[in-house]
Amino acid sequence: MRSKLQVFNTLSMKKEEFEPLDKVSVRMFVCGPTVNDLMHMGNARTYVFYDTVARYLDYLGYRTNFIMNITDIDESIVLAAKRSRTSVESFIRKYISEYVKDLKSLKISTLRGFERVSKYIEEMKSQIAKLLEKGYAYRSNSEVYFEVSKFPNFGALSHSTLDELSLRPTELAEGKRNPVDFALWRQSPFEDISFDSPWGRGWPGWHIQDTAYTISNLGEQYDIHGGAKELIYPHHEAEIAEAESLTGKSPFVKYWMHCGILTTEGKKMSKSEGNVVYARDILRKYGSDVTRLFLLYQHHRESFEFDERTLMNIKEEYTATRKSLSPLAKEKSEPISKARVDNILRDFYDCMNEDFNTPDALDRLENVIMDAQRAHGNSLADYYHAMKAVSQILGVTYVE
Repeated sequence: MRSKLQVFNTLSMKKEEFEPLDKVSVRMFVCGPTVNDLMHMGNARTYVFYDTVARYLDYLGYRTNFIMNITDIDESIVLAAKRSRTSVESFIRKYISEYVKDLKSLKISTLRGFERVSKYIEEMKSQIAKLLEKGYAYRSNSEVYFEVSKFPNFGALSHSTLDELSLRPTELAEGKRNPVDFALWRQSPFEDISFDSPWGRGWPGWHIQDTAYTISNLGEQYDIHGGAKELIYPHHEAEIAEAESLTGKSPFVKYWMHCGILTTEGKKMSKSEGNVVYARDILRKYGSDVTRLFLLYQHHRESFEFDERTLMNIKEEYTATRKSLSPLAKEKSEPISKARVDNILRDFYDCMNEDFNTPDALDRLENVIMDAQRAHGNSLADYYHAMKAVSQILGVTYVE
């Protein structure tokens, strides 16, 4: 009998049995790119993992509505556009297009929505106005801040007290009542990206951008919010405060999932560090299957070092595996027994059901591959369809 899916929830800091709010569908959001550069391998790690989550949920029979935003309101975008001597809008369009190309090359196939947050400016202004009306926010000249002391559960996701968070303020501004208060609306330093509002011309804070997008598309409560660990505070903490204050409903999100970071020479791979490895360079050299395997061979909650030697080893092993499984291809039209396939993949499923443990699942898959190489007669079709299922779940082509 197949085990039940368990998901590690950052909010509770434990694994919980997965039960979506709607028994047959899953609503899922992952923080998307700020389009100021090409996708790097640290970004790719996040997107490949959550695509695999959505693939597995689809395979289990859920209707998965997986959406991701495009942050197109950010100072870094304006500065990058100015450096490139192009208009901000042209710059944004270019890098959205490049991101879409890289997502396709990575075989990210589960996204049902991928939209610019600037399309939701009116929703953001409406939410800010409501937070002011309900007393959760205050004006300071032409800016609006969320008052965290009015939200008792602030800090629950990062498992921190307000006093602890006050030692690590993320937005320095003179008009704030508390160092931890965060901006809902602020004056824009650039006319290139600014919008009219009841509080003056400006732009929305980072956190309300995601809150407006998700509530508009997934509703006031949904199942999974994913992203990298560094977004837990302040970004995801702020989203919870905004949404639950707006709606009065808790929890805003049932399962909070977070990935570790990809490092180079021990430092987080990031544009600010200047140590990025672009995803398209790795894809060009190793292909989508090897790139995905490299990113899935590590547990998603763990950080790990980018190492091209590992990529080379994975490519060698994967090429040999594909060749050894090629005799199964002629069995694709044979009758299939799902019970037999499930039995073949029982250990693989058990690992995936243990918080999407892809490294252990890939380890168990090696036994399946060895058995497939020795298979004969009617069992050849069973192994073909088993490896076809694995290909569907992982987004890695083992058999055509």
